[in-house]
Amino acid sequence: SWGRGSQGARMGQEEQEAAAELALAASQVEVHGAPIKTKARMRAKVKCYQEEGLVGGCNALPLSACILDPVRASVVCDGPASILEHAAWFLKSGEAANLPALRVKNKFAVRNSSEYDGYRDLMISVLYTGQEGLRIIGEVQFHDRRMYALKVKMHKLYKVKRAASAENIY
Repeated sequence: SWGRGSQGARMGQEEQEAAAELALAASQVEVHGAPIKTKARMRAKVKCYQEEGLVGGCNALPLSACILDPVRASVVCDGPASILEHAAWFLKSGEAANLPALRVKNKFAVRNSSEYDGYRDLMISVLYTGQEGLRIIGEVQFHDRRMYALKVKMHKLYKVKRAASAENIY
């Protein structure tokens, strides 16, 4: 009951969950698939891992095990609150759908803004297991709508920046 009757001014747990689901459903998001990461790009990442040593705490061998985004999707949200709401929903739904989260990387929480060239998003690495036991790691990226539009425009420049030489631009 939403009234102030015998249940008091607070909503019950069921009403709170229903209100949260309604607010989440009313929020506009866009979902964009991304191309599968190319072999050439994955080889370049592994080479970079060899040269730099440990990668974000990943000390797995083979180093290709540190690649957590061969398959990606982007969820574009309207601001940080929407990002957090949708990411929380995804984490809860992913567990229920046997798509467990392996890692959450929150670039909003980074103190050094130059670390990611000022770009911010929230990424969830998930493990997908197919019917025959084949497993693959993928990444779901949650973006602010304005930041995402900028990311799309700046991606070619990012490719140049990350390349060690002109031959490595892909």
